[in-house]
Amino acid sequence: MAVSVGDEITAAQFNGLQSRVATVMGTGSSTDGYGQALASSQVTADVSVVQASDFDNLRTDINKANNHQSGSNASIGNIDVGQIIGADASGTSVGSLTVTDEGFNDYDTAIGVIETNKFLIDSGNSTVEAKTSSTRTTNWNGTITHTFTVTFSDADQRRYFFNSGGEIRFSASQSGGGSAKDLDWRALLNAMGTIKFGYTATTATGSGTASSIGNYDLTGTYQTIFTKTGSGNYVENDYNIQARADSATILRFKVELRDDDTGDPPITPLPKGAIAGGVDEDVTGTFTSTIQQLRATGSNVSVASPAYSNVTNL
Repeated sequence: MAVSVGDEITAAQFNGLQSRVATVMGTGSSTDGYGQALASSQVTADVSVVQASDFDNLRTDINKANNHQSGSNASIGNIDVGQIIGADASGTSVGSLTVTDEGFNDYDTAIGVIETNKFLIDSGNSTVEAKTSSTRTTNWNGTITHTFTVTFSDADQRRYFFNSGGEIRFSASQSGGGSAKDLDWRALLNAMGTIKFGYTATTATGSGTASSIGNYDLTGTYQTIFTKTGSGNYVENDYNIQARADSATILRFKVELRDDDTGDPPITPLPKGAIAGGVDEDVTGTFTSTIQQLRATGSNVSVASPAYSNVTNL
């Protein structure tokens, strides 16, 4: 909470700043918390002077959060021993409060930024990691499924993973085979790009129907989080992802490739020797379902990786 010029800054007000930083960087609860060890701590209520080291440690935690989210330090300066901290500036005496990035309100504003950006993750502070996959090389028709689980060591680790910007990522590919149906499946999978399951939404880098369902929206029943359909004669075919929470620590995802096309009638009138009615050809070639994750890593924020395990393969 900001203070006004002339106000005396109390230990309780410093503790208010530190508590807010701890909510983002520390254990937190629900949609708050990265699960990181803190440099800063609360000061005793009866302290007459908050030490420069207390502000140094607080600044360290703020900068770590800001770096994790945006790749740079916060817009606050270092406070030296003996400085007087004002509402909007600091200095060596009451009449010299001229350093305008070290005031109490500067710290308050910097903390507001990391609270607003708490789900963001900078590319330089994260790693994309291959986790599991499933490949099919035999011809098929109907529906093939890749189901897998993601298991966290406890419910807090699940929160930390998604709160810190973590994502579970899906992609798929088809190669080989030369029929019109094979080529349509290849185009479908290429066009959808990478699907990203985050804290409260699912998005895609390509085309398809994503959803506002993420980690915090899961229930014990499967929900469809993404769908991409075929085109032309194969518009009945689709790739879709469903997700559910088996427990507080286990998420389950089902990737379905559904070849629902039943064949389209040939051009009429029928050429001599042609068969009346459609022909539903098999799908051929190699299909691969690939699962990756984006995880917070590095010296600012680092969270544990969950374990991935295939349940059914394509």
